[in-house]
Amino acid sequence: MNSPCFAAGLMICQASLFAIETAMIHHIGSRVSPILLTLLRSLASLMLVAILARKLGWSVMKTGQGRLQLLRGFVSVLYLFVMMYSFTNLPFEDATAISYTQAIYIVIFSSLILHEPVAMFRWIAASIGVVGAALIIKPAFLDLNISYLVALLGTSLNGLAFVLNKHLQRVNGDSELTTMFYINAVPVVCTLPALVTVSMPEIEVLPWLSGVLLFGPVGMYLGIVAVRYADASALAPYALVRLVIAAVGGIVIFHELPNTFSVLGAAMIVTSCLLAVAPASESTRPRTA
Repeated sequence: MNSPCFAAGLMICQASLFAIETAMIHHIGSRVSPILLTLLRSLASLMLVAILARKLGWSVMKTGQGRLQLLRGFVSVLYLFVMMYSFTNLPFEDATAISYTQAIYIVIFSSLILHEPVAMFRWIAASIGVVGAALIIKPAFLDLNISYLVALLGTSLNGLAFVLNKHLQRVNGDSELTTMFYINAVPVVCTLPALVTVSMPEIEVLPWLSGVLLFGPVGMYLGIVAVRYADASALAPYALVRLVIAAVGGIVIFHELPNTFSVLGAAMIVTSCLLAVAPASESTRPRTA
């Protein structure tokens, strides 16, 4: 099995599931509180862990580095607040474009934390992907203010969370299920007290909640598994594949023909993904004893 290609396949599957989840959440709109959606997604993820780890039982909670696992969980919670802040205070296109700069942050943190020998072609691949995402989204950036800086710096938390998944597996040998348990246990603890302040969703909304109850948790698990089989920096551009899938969905479902910039942007994202998983040269591979 070609491990980088297998990891890339998992990331593409994750992007597909996340695209469906995002579309369902967009359909729900303001009828359900973001805090409630976060809580439901985390609880569903914990249920998925319980199902997959039924033979392990409580030992799935055993970790060699509890503090780092908790840090990973808090990073996700902090990014959630940044994301809600950016989508509340910025134009939708601008906030979306900034959120996809996580590809660059993944490469940066892969070098700083994982000490991956990030070759120049992977920096180029991530940059090409981000430019391609901008061509699809077409952000305006007309009224630049402090909110843009908060969103841009805050997006680094999402890249950090992705890299920490790899770090936990490499340093501590924690399983994917253990990591996924702590990733979701922390948000549950943080958001559960706020449940008393939110109203329950209407009945007609319930079918659309499958996005956060099924597609989101499965997609999260696939992403955690993916980093075991490839360098985090190699998978950075695949965080952008969701845009391409959404564009294809628009063509197939809504018969929305993309313009020239969108086609070019999609082509750049695909190119960045292919470039990122290209075999590294001998000089850029880590030495083994």
